Amino acid sequence: MRKGKKINTLWLLLLLAILVFFFALYNGASTVKGNEVWQALFQFDPTDQAQQIIRNIRLPRVIGAFIVGSCFALSGALMQGVTRNNLADSGLLGINAGASLAMAFSFAFLPKASPFSIFLLSLLGSLIVTMTVLGFFSFSKIGLSTMQMILAGVAISSFFTAISQALTQLFNLQQDLTFWFVGGAANITWQQLVVLSPIYLMAVIGSFLLGKSISLIHLSESHAIALGGHPQRTRVLVFIFVSILAALAVSLVGPVSFIGLMVPPVVRGFVGTDYRYVLPASFIAGGILVMLADFVARMINPPFETPFGLVISLIGVPFLLVQVRRERV
Repeated sequence: MRKGKKINTLWLLLLLAILVFFFALYNGASTVKGNEVWQALFQFDPTDQAQQIIRNIRLPRVIGAFIVGSCFALSGALMQGVTRNNLADSGLLGINAGASLAMAFSFAFLPKASPFSIFLLSLLGSLIVTMTVLGFFSFSKIGLSTMQMILAGVAISSFFTAISQALTQLFNLQQDLTFWFVGGAANITWQQLVVLSPIYLMAVIGSFLLGKSISLIHLSESHAIALGGHPQRTRVLVFIFVSILAALAVSLVGPVSFIGLMVPPVVRGFVGTDYRYVLPASFIAGGILVMLADFVARMINPPFETPFGLVISLIGVPFLLVQVRRERV
């Protein structure tokens, strides 16, 4: 595919993201007028109820949905690139479960923790699992097979999820954790976004800078070395960024799976396997997917909330089965 077509695809995705963003902002359980959205964004009147809804409820929610989707999709693209495995995903490999276990600990023992402290705990949990997966990969001369990767992820996820559920029962956290565990964006606040945005931007930019190195590794390990690449160093950096991205997303909405599994393969069908384009395209497409899923979820039974993680799962499970069949694991 020519470079021009790839760049045009990125611009089209960006335009679609902007359209979906404003569509989700305008529409919801309560109807708002176009001028009210404009005023809420640029001429905010704190005494106007409609502007309050837009500025303090919908806007952080839609921005948060984009951040979550872009984090999960970008982490999936990074992992699939360095492992050359289309089923690599932070959810399937247990990284999200590790982050969510740390979150459960914070709910149980640090109920008044700040958003940054919660993120740090989530990052610690994701790093532990990430280093475990990276250790498995390093000890294998040919890397983990698809089946080994899935089985390792299922085992890790099951173990950490069981501990999280035990903490939920012991400390009576059902009401606090139930909505969060299945992925809901309703509780995202401006405070969280302000605190986590610098870390988010750092992780995204750092990931994009690895695009060329990941392309070489995705082609083959020998090609990467022959062309002056450092596969092991790149892989370590990738897994660090994956841990940060997963921790960010999990600290906001919980351990949602399948986003990183679904988005990168679809994106590669449009932009090819050059990860200088796959990474930004996955980043934007993941944000679009979660903004749409969250909009659908909040319109299912308004004014009651439906976690968007349920909507993602309805799409993700059939997609996983199709991918498994294609991979012939």
